Amino acid sequence: MLLVIDAGNTNITLGVYKSDELLFVSRLATDRTVTEDEFAIKINSIFKLNGIEPNEFSGAIISSVVPEISRSLIKGVKIVTGKEPVLIGPGVKTGLNIKIDNPSELGADLCATAVGALNRYELPLIIVDLGTATKISVLDENGAFLGVSIAPGMLLSLDALASGASQLSSIALRSPKKTIATNTTESIRVGMVYGTAEMIDGIIDRMTEEMDVPPKTIVATGGLCPAVIKHCRHSILVNKDLLMEGLCDIYKKNQ
Repeated sequence: MLLVIDAGNTNITLGVYKSDELLFVSRLATDRTVTEDEFAIKINSIFKLNGIEPNEFSGAIISSVVPEISRSLIKGVKIVTGKEPVLIGPGVKTGLNIKIDNPSELGADLCATAVGALNRYELPLIIVDLGTATKISVLDENGAFLGVSIAPGMLLSLDALASGASQLSSIALRSPKKTIATNTTESIRVGMVYGTAEMIDGIIDRMTEEMDVPPKTIVATGGLCPAVIKHCRHSILVNKDLLMEGLCDIYKKNQ
């Protein structure tokens, strides 16, 4: 079995693959103070909940955009599985041709998601990732990573709104009942959900104008997809496990 982990700013997402089958996905809140032993305890508890024996793993791979926890997370994984995980970074083969100004700036999560999409969808393609940040990436007809737009994610924006306005509180993000909202909660949902959907459509339109060949595929991933993508005007596929699949692909490429 293979353990794949994405350490993001909000959550640490763990997936377990048996052959090419994703058995389950679990999440931990990102805590920059957790030690390697604490990570080991948390990971082992997740395995027990899902009936997984730690000695069954043949390897592990990690993508991390939180450098403060990377070392502890690596050691925690090794304590539990006995395997030294691959950490996406310099020296790791991804098969992705990165054409941004400074390829080393590309986040490990964006890299893994792009690899997952590259191996599964028709090119050229646009990838929408709805997480802590809203990220929209472009792969050209040859599979080269051309660039990405990054905006604050909906939850981040919602937290900023709630903390900056004393009469507004945090709400659950789901589809608004109508655009002309008649109460505060629905008004915020309209702004967050429809506003994000319109931003995605607008950026896709602008990216398409700049591409030599228009996208044949637009795919979305990330935990907030269900609330937003159905309100976009473009035809967008949803693959909630795209990052996990990309990590699996990269691990295989490095064996």
